[in-house]
Amino acid sequence: MSVRQPVVIDVPFHEDDIQIEQSIDQVQREVDGRELSNSARMLLKTYPTVYIIRGKQHRRARSGYEFDEFVLYVGETNSIVRRTKEHYTDDVTYRTEQGKRVWQQLNRPGSRMLVIGQDHFNKSLTLDLENNFLSYLLASGAEHVTLANGRGNPQANYYTKPELPIITSAVWRKLNHYEPELFPAESVIRDSAIFKASPFRALGKDQIAAEDAILGRLRDLMDGWAAASQPQDPSAPVENGELIVVEGMAGTGKTVLLSHLFLRIMNELGVQEAGGVSAGPRRPVNACLLVNHNEQLTVYNAIMKRLGLQNRDNVVVDKPTPFINKHSEAGHGNGLARQDYPCSPVDIALVDEAHLLLTQGNQGYAGSRNMLVDIMRRARVVVAVYDLEQVLRKSQELDASMKCALFPDGRFSGGKVLCARRAADVSGFPFHVENLLLRQQYRIDACDEIVRWIDDFANGRGVGPIPHDPPREGHRPYEIKVFDSPYDLKLAIEDHASTFDPATGEIVDDTSHGLSRVLATYDWPYSSKSKPASGVWEVRIYREQSGWVSLDKNGDVSEMRHGRASVAAEEPPHTEYFHMPWNYETSATEEEAADERGKAWAEQGHTLGECGSIYTIQGFDLNYAGVIIGPSVCWREGRLVFDPSKSCNSQAINGSEDPEANLRHELNVLLKRGVHGLYLFAVDGALEHHLLEMQA
Repeated sequence: MSVRQPVVIDVPFHEDDIQIEQSIDQVQREVDGRELSNSARMLLKTYPTVYIIRGKQHRRARSGYEFDEFVLYVGETNSIVRRTKEHYTDDVTYRTEQGKRVWQQLNRPGSRMLVIGQDHFNKSLTLDLENNFLSYLLASGAEHVTLANGRGNPQANYYTKPELPIITSAVWRKLNHYEPELFPAESVIRDSAIFKASPFRALGKDQIAAEDAILGRLRDLMDGWAAASQPQDPSAPVENGELIVVEGMAGTGKTVLLSHLFLRIMNELGVQEAGGVSAGPRRPVNACLLVNHNEQLTVYNAIMKRLGLQNRDNVVVDKPTPFINKHSEAGHGNGLARQDYPCSPVDIALVDEAHLLLTQGNQGYAGSRNMLVDIMRRARVVVAVYDLEQVLRKSQELDASMKCALFPDGRFSGGKVLCARRAADVSGFPFHVENLLLRQQYRIDACDEIVRWIDDFANGRGVGPIPHDPPREGHRPYEIKVFDSPYDLKLAIEDHASTFDPATGEIVDDTSHGLSRVLATYDWPYSSKSKPASGVWEVRIYREQSGWVSLDKNGDVSEMRHGRASVAAEEPPHTEYFHMPWNYETSATEEEAADERGKAWAEQGHTLGECGSIYTIQGFDLNYAGVIIGPSVCWREGRLVFDPSKSCNSQAINGSEDPEANLRHELNVLLKRGVHGLYLFAVDGALEHHLLEMQA
């Protein structure tokens, strides 16, 4: 598809529309140094445009460190001259005090504006470009940057939509050349976990329907709060609270939906307390976003700081235990005693990866029943994202009564995606519960046959012939490849992870390269509290005459190929010995550490030499995922078997009523990480042989 190059200029940001027009007339060159033609100048003044306003203020920290602080606003307009003047007079949009401060900084003298034009621009295309640039800037990694936009406005299909990715990349390359610190390489951004969880990403139809249903319910509930005869005691625990459960398997866009929903709640909703004047001012919603996953916590903290919703970590974003403790009465000791006294509830709590919440106490959390119940007693409304197929260990399993209350059988029968609001007893407390379902697969960019094959394998239903993804315009076929050596799998993943072509000295910017990592089932020992004799916990496999064999921490054979008993292994020959450190077992250099600060495990460059697990990769996307399937996943008598005796995941096995299900869920999480490809190696000889046969 041939698309003309966009035009990008940089001008001062003025209140006076005449000065803006004069500035455009006086510009001689585009940001990439090309001469600005008269036709391009008229394009910017008369066609729809996209613009990026940059307010900059020099700051000095108490330590003496000096830096530039940026506020950015991305917009689109049919008249850049008129729209610029409107920005100077619009302080109504920024209704919070922090929003007004951002608006004031944006409109300081010295602010500048990038103006972007192209001859195919129309209203829908410029709105989508605005959305794309917001997601890019959110994930740019540039320090001391705040985005002033409250929300995006993604569009459905329109005639020029196929040109959107081409124009986005063409504009961004010019911006990257002009100001690389604010506009880093596109390949870097697309690998970012923040980009993939951006609240500015376009939602699919089922996500939009779910978001509209949730926002509609929240508005109805808030109207009910306002209509009550007496205002609720702000310090009293929640009684008859509300729980909205959003269900969906891995890759159905639950995290993006939650991120999008949270930004809309913070920017669009307000609370009118009972007994007040109905037309009076509404207070901002007291909302928070909780996640019991350190990697996701890092991502959400970065997003909320960039959006100006918090100025430090763990303010509107938090982990469940600190949230529960903050909203518990003092004077009752710690743990169980204190957590039985909830107080000062928030209006709305959004919970991502709710299947990771603990349903029983441990050393860090001595909850009264389980984390979800304790959160529900501290929030008037809870919206929880949940996938029963991603429960990974005993401490996350629901008891039968709670599972029945939250996930009744037949709730989505007949193709339904909504289970209506109903009264439910949850661990002895009355709540109203409703369920929504996301069905569409958004992560795995492949045909339906590929998605079904992965889903059948991941859920233990079987391993049939590996289908092929047909090529389509603008789509690179999804690749499933089985390897007979972990070395070859690792080399293939390293090749896909590289975005630099040493032959040309240029960045490779396509979907075949980017964020890729090796992952493994938890079938090799690991402990955060101790170290083995070698000093590093590793995935260790060696080749014997009959095939590959897994080694345990003592160098013993923990699984033999054809059902033979475990025996002590001799020192494996180095040429036939594969070993790869588990996640967080290697250290970054000082230079790498500075670049990797605030990034999730998979985004850190030095972790390409590590093997990821369910604990570092759950909830994240990879371009290509290379999965080493350990000995706990076997092929016996024509079917998949999950063998707990060969797993090192004691938390999934010990005390569980269904350890095989937990191991199946572990495989499910790992196999559904790859957006463009899945590479496989199986330790079990029979499974390896069957997979290779299915690949032929």
